[in-house]
Amino acid sequence: MTAGHCARNRKDTMTPLHTTMGRLATAAFVLATLAFLPQASRAVEVAGVNYAAQLQNGPHTLLLNGAGIRRKASSNLYSAALYLSQPARSPEEVLSSTGPKQLRVFMLQDVNSRDMGDMLARGLATNNRDDDLAAIVPEMLDLGSFIADRGKLRTGDGFQIDWDPAVGTTITVFQREEGKPVRQVFEKKDLIAPMMRIWLGTKPADPQLKAALLGQRT
Repeated sequence: MTAGHCARNRKDTMTPLHTTMGRLATAAFVLATLAFLPQASRAVEVAGVNYAAQLQNGPHTLLLNGAGIRRKASSNLYSAALYLSQPARSPEEVLSSTGPKQLRVFMLQDVNSRDMGDMLARGLATNNRDDDLAAIVPEMLDLGSFIADRGKLRTGDGFQIDWDPAVGTTITVFQREEGKPVRQVFEKKDLIAPMMRIWLGTKPADPQLKAALLGQRT
């Protein structure tokens, strides 16, 4: 057997092995990449509530950033999901983003809407500076009245907060008994940040929900 034949035989023997190893390396890389994909790329189900991987809000496509459960005492109060135009993993990223945002909430138990309004007001007061709150007093009063006027929020009802740079902040309440959603628009440009701090501030009512909305593993 000539040296050329030996070289070809060694090459023919090694090629399948090299090909197999290459494919395994590629598969491992793909699996590792998928493992670290942001939560925004996947739909999730939270306590029976399905949240799509993305949604269309007017002309804007929003991606699911994270979703979780707000617990009160030992029970589940509501599930919530945060949608953004770009994934964010810190409160600062969410608050500094000038793109559209949406926070969706679905009740997991019945609650008086006045009690819900009180919880939102406490969240605003706890997570915002006094001078920031002073600038939105009229909006806070309008928001409290708007929520309180809804009566009882029952399991499956919900509300969402939308921010659009061209419109402002829109609060929409969904009540199955009412059939048609009701909404109120707040044109004040700097309202959305204080509201987002209810869930993403330094003293959120539920730290685990905060982490979940930011797509962090809890």
